[in-house]
Amino acid sequence: MSLQVDARCGGSSYRDGVEQAPLSVRLTNLVARIRRTEPWKIDAVIATLFLFATPLALANSGPSYKDPTPLVYAIAIASVVPYYIRRRAPLPVFLISAAGLMILTLGDYSSDPLSQLALIGTYTVGAYCATRERIIGVAALTFCFVLLGIFGAPDLSAANLVANIAIFSAAYFFGTTVRNRRLYMEELEARAVALERERDEEAKRAVADERLRIAQELHDVVAHSMGVIAVQAGVGEHVIDTDPAEAKKSLAAISETSRATLTEIRRMLGVLRQDSGAQYEPAPDLTELPRLLESVRAAGVDVDMRVVGAIVDVPPGVSFTAYRIVQEALTNVLKHAGPAHAHVTVGYEPESVLVEVADDGRGVNGRASNGGHGLLGMRERVAVYGGSLEASPRPGGGFLVRATLPYGAAS
Repeated sequence: MSLQVDARCGGSSYRDGVEQAPLSVRLTNLVARIRRTEPWKIDAVIATLFLFATPLALANSGPSYKDPTPLVYAIAIASVVPYYIRRRAPLPVFLISAAGLMILTLGDYSSDPLSQLALIGTYTVGAYCATRERIIGVAALTFCFVLLGIFGAPDLSAANLVANIAIFSAAYFFGTTVRNRRLYMEELEARAVALERERDEEAKRAVADERLRIAQELHDVVAHSMGVIAVQAGVGEHVIDTDPAEAKKSLAAISETSRATLTEIRRMLGVLRQDSGAQYEPAPDLTELPRLLESVRAAGVDVDMRVVGAIVDVPPGVSFTAYRIVQEALTNVLKHAGPAHAHVTVGYEPESVLVEVADDGRGVNGRASNGGHGLLGMRERVAVYGGSLEASPRPGGGFLVRATLPYGAAS
C-alpha cells in the first residue's frame, strides 16, 4: 500500500515538474520551433488571420466610423491578400497595404486590423529589403503620417499620432537590426566555409608537395645509381677479355649498387603506401587545366585559356609541374588580386613547354612567397627541370607569371 502511494506521489511530482517548467524555457522552445517552421507557412497563417479579422472589424465598427460598403470590404481584403507572399516582395506588399490603410482611415472607416498588418509590413521592409527599397518604404510611411497629420482621422489625437510614429519607427528599426544580424551570420557562415575549403586545399597541396619531394629524392637516388651502374658496366665490358677478375669486381659493384637502390626505392614507396586505406588519383597534368579553370571560375575569377603551337606529348613530370605552376598562379590571383580577369597561355615549343598566367588585378603581396608555396614554390619546381621563371607586376596593372620548362635530351 505504501509503495503504491509513493509511486503515485513520485509520478505526480514528475508531472508537476514538467508542467511547472520555467517560462523562459518554454518560450525558448517555442521560438526554436517557430524558427524551424518554413517561412511561407508563417506568412500564410498571418495573412489568413487578418483576412478574417479585417472584415469582422469593419462590420463591427463603432459609431465614430462610417458603415462599410462592398467596395470598402474589397479594398480591405485586397490589402491583406498580398501578405501571403510577404517575404518574396516586401516593398510592394507594404505599399499595397499602406495604400489600403490610408483609404480606409481618411475615409473615416475602421482600420484597426490593417494598421497592425501595416506594422508587420514595416518590420518586413526593414528586415528583408535592400537599401534603395528601404528608403522608398520609409518615404511612403512618412507620407502616410503627413497625410494623417493634415487630414486627421476619427479618434486620432496628436498624442496618438506621435505614439504611432514611435511604434512604426521601432518596428522598422527592429527589422533593420534583424536584417543586419542575419547578413552578419550569413557572412560568418560563408567565411567559415571558405576557410574550411582553404584548409582542405592546403592539406591536399601539402600532401602533393611531400609526394613531389619524395619523387625528387627517388629521382636523385635512381639517377646516381644508374650512373654508377653505367660506369661499372662500361669498365666490365672493356676488361672482360683481358682481366676477368676486374670484370668480376665491376659486376659485383653493379649487383651491390642495384640491391641498395632497390632497398631505397622500396623504403620510399613504403612511405607513400603508409595510408593503406587511401585511393590515390593520378597526378594532374596539362590536360586537366580546363577543369582547373572551371573551379577558378566557380570561385569568382573570370579566366580564359589559349593554346599556342601544336599539342605534343610532354613528359609526365614536366606536365605535372606546369599544371602546378598554373594552379599556384591562379591561387594567388584568387587570394591577392581582388576582382580580376586572368589569362592562361600554354605554348608548346620544340623540347620545352611554356605556361603563362596574367591578370589585371591589384597584384600579390609578400605573403605569396612564404611557407613553401606561391612564388617560392614555383621557382623550386622550375629549378628541378632547369627552366626559367618570370614573376613580376605588369606595367598596366596586375601580375604576370611565365615559366619555361625544357624536357629535351639536354635537360
